[in-house]
Amino acid sequence: MKKKILLIVVVAVLVACSILGSLYYKRILAVNVKLKPGQTFELFIPTGSDFSAVRDSLVSNDILKNTNTFEWVADKKNYPSLVKPGRYVLVPGMTNNALVNKLRSGDQDAVQLTLHNISGIYELSARLSQTLEGDSLSFLNLLESDESLSAFGVSSNTVSAYFLPNTYELWWNTSPSALLKRMRQEFDKFWNEERQAKAKKLGLTPIEVVTLASIVEKETNRNDEKPTVAGLYANRIKQGMKLQSDPTVIYALLLENPKMKITRVYYKHLRYDSPYNTYMYPGLPPGPIKIPELSTVDAVLNREKHDYIFMVADPERPGYHTFARTLAQHERNRRKYIDWANRNKI
Repeated sequence: MKKKILLIVVVAVLVACSILGSLYYKRILAVNVKLKPGQTFELFIPTGSDFSAVRDSLVSNDILKNTNTFEWVADKKNYPSLVKPGRYVLVPGMTNNALVNKLRSGDQDAVQLTLHNISGIYELSARLSQTLEGDSLSFLNLLESDESLSAFGVSSNTVSAYFLPNTYELWWNTSPSALLKRMRQEFDKFWNEERQAKAKKLGLTPIEVVTLASIVEKETNRNDEKPTVAGLYANRIKQGMKLQSDPTVIYALLLENPKMKITRVYYKHLRYDSPYNTYMYPGLPPGPIKIPELSTVDAVLNREKHDYIFMVADPERPGYHTFARTLAQHERNRRKYIDWANRNKI
């Protein structure tokens, strides 16, 4: 009789353990993410979010098979008090346990920030907000604040020089100040001893080289011509001449009125008073007029050595320029271009 009772107790315990094990499995180890093979889901958790916001995002996007078991596991692992912002990529086969562990530990998945072909800080701020958590205003507030930027040793005129064109891996919730710190590190890494020595030989600082490169890139998009244009401006700087670059005038005008349409620079534009107007003020402008490609920066550092100090667009070779050593030669080239522009109503 005692043996029978003992057997019944053992069986009951085993059945209870089996039931508890099944419940444990369903709540913790069963797959609870509704994703098909090869499918992923990006869960963005904004800074300051609580557990309810995370759960609601998963529910509204129909990611969970069972919301109750997710909540149960999250509660057991104390996730509601450990919510961390970021971008989390969910994959097929994730259990409640794997999902909660990933979110609780802040095991983020990086985003790819690509910076290419950007003009000024307004366009830069907009581009940053397309990839990172902060809105364009939060980035712009930092990039325009000389007081905040002073901690990084830069100003609002020169800060864009630190955003080297490239693709960067970053956390989605990277703050504006953390981003700028990273960009400063990338800038310092790019400006190795060799590049610094070349800049010194030109009599320019790294920021000034980037500024000159921005002008060169605005003047020509022909890579084979960039070293020639860079050499021309290096000659003008060396001789103490004004750079007289049309793109700097256009940039100055657009700073005042971003919606202005400028297809041709006239004499009235050359009289516009701005430190960026290199027809009015000698030397380089206060900072870059766009973010130049790294190849253009190197084109400046490895500029072509020649005697040219004038250039004008070449109507016979679209995208290229005609260069001159003397004012008389330049006037002939300029007249040729003006006649062409007038004939074509440009």
